[in-house]
Amino acid sequence: MEKLKKNFFIFFSIFLSALIWLIFIPIWHTPDEQSHFAQVSYLANHDFNNPGGGIKDTTEEIAVSERLLGIERDKVGNNRFTFHPEYKIEYTNSLYGKYEKYISSLVKTDSATKLVKSEATYYPKLYYVPAALIYQIFSQFDLFTKIYLVRFWSLLLFCVNFIFIYKIGKLIFSNNRFMAISLTMLAGFQPMFIFSNIGVTNDSLGNLLFTVFLYCCLKIIINGFTYKNLFFLLSSSYLAIITKVQFIIILPTIALLLTFIFFRDFNGKSRWRMIILSTGVIILALINPYKYLYLSSIDVATESLKQVNFSSLIKFTNEYTFPHTVNEVMPWYWGVYKWLGVTYPRLVHRIINRIFFLALFGFVIWCINKFLKKQIFDRQLQSIILLIFSFCIYFFSIAIFDWLSWYRSGFQLGVQGRYFFPFISVVSLITLIGWSHIFPKKWNLQSWSIKILVLLMATLNIYAIIFVISTYYDISSFQKFIIQASQYKPWFLKGYYLIALITLYLLSLLLLIRDLFIDSRDRTIVVKK
Repeated sequence: MEKLKKNFFIFFSIFLSALIWLIFIPIWHTPDEQSHFAQVSYLANHDFNNPGGGIKDTTEEIAVSERLLGIERDKVGNNRFTFHPEYKIEYTNSLYGKYEKYISSLVKTDSATKLVKSEATYYPKLYYVPAALIYQIFSQFDLFTKIYLVRFWSLLLFCVNFIFIYKIGKLIFSNNRFMAISLTMLAGFQPMFIFSNIGVTNDSLGNLLFTVFLYCCLKIIINGFTYKNLFFLLSSSYLAIITKVQFIIILPTIALLLTFIFFRDFNGKSRWRMIILSTGVIILALINPYKYLYLSSIDVATESLKQVNFSSLIKFTNEYTFPHTVNEVMPWYWGVYKWLGVTYPRLVHRIINRIFFLALFGFVIWCINKFLKKQIFDRQLQSIILLIFSFCIYFFSIAIFDWLSWYRSGFQLGVQGRYFFPFISVVSLITLIGWSHIFPKKWNLQSWSIKILVLLMATLNIYAIIFVISTYYDISSFQKFIIQASQYKPWFLKGYYLIALITLYLLSLLLLIRDLFIDSRDRTIVVKK
């Protein structure tokens, strides 16, 4: 009961942190939110049918709000905020924005259903049907209420995600609560991870399902093969693929996992029966998404192989992929906001990079020690090797697809740091193991180093939200901030309600610090060397 109480405080603190981001980021300022919400609106108004390409699919209500709030994009995809961190909309001296009442009144007209342009996404429905149900239930409420209620759906998915990250930590660290909680906080307080998951976007469901998939993989490696574990593995894989088609690249991970398990845990005829079964399952997984997504992964792979120009691919990788990854993808992984206009100061990125590369160095040393001690049968090591293999497949698949896009049309895909959030549990795990390996257990230095690392991530989260909201609102006085932050939001996120939520969040941070640094019980570190 005591451990459950401690976990609740920490999980509640992560939840409140995400809620603060959800509230203070204005509508249409999370990645492609207006396009995702347009799909939600279309499904809700058209019997849960997806929009088709080349038709009008975005309501006038959404289009008008985009224009009045300055985020309507021009022919090249830019708006008033893009690459302009100094730009702010005009605020009033009341809790209601200049155009807020007018936008809210559109729900009483045909603007809420009239389609005026094509901007909606066309993703599979798994995320959007529950969102559309929320939209339908509150269809008589204004645009701001509907947007924020759908954001709460994304928030729920985010919370389930970090619960599974905690379960991954318990598997890897032999049910050690401190290490599992530390892993959860490293991922749960990552500011860009929160920012890209609390808007209206299917990323929140995709990231969750990928985490569940990784958890199922680890459960099979660590606890052994059962048909129940196989069922959950294949189910999570299928749901992930029909949420985001690019997750088809998890199939090589399944193939490696099942082949390894069958040779490790099975003998004789049972081994070969299971190999045949797993091969059949993978073939079905390759074929089945075709019917649902109008896309065959076999066709994509075949077409890509036909067009491979290895000299061009190698040149593109050296001259673009690696420099782009270091110079843009990595910084954007930690935070890029306000329509690509706001990133952290260089000093912040330098601190992040030094901590991360120091942890990466420690992780390499940890792996070398494992191999020198011939601990290849250590299931913790086997699990981490599988995670790294899966990440490498994912990275190189994106890199090759980026090259293929450039090779065909001359335009890069535009890889962003958030594309790698399906693996946030892996990045956080490597960081945690590597960091803890640098410090000795003597004088409890290892334990304290992990506490400091977690505190640094929580501090980055607080810094990031203050830094970002300062680009939207006047924070010179608390009163001005509350007035401006209340505008263009539903009634339950205005004025005193905002103050109450901020107060609750600050109290949760105090409880978090108490649990980390004051209550020192149950702090045994289990990181096998």
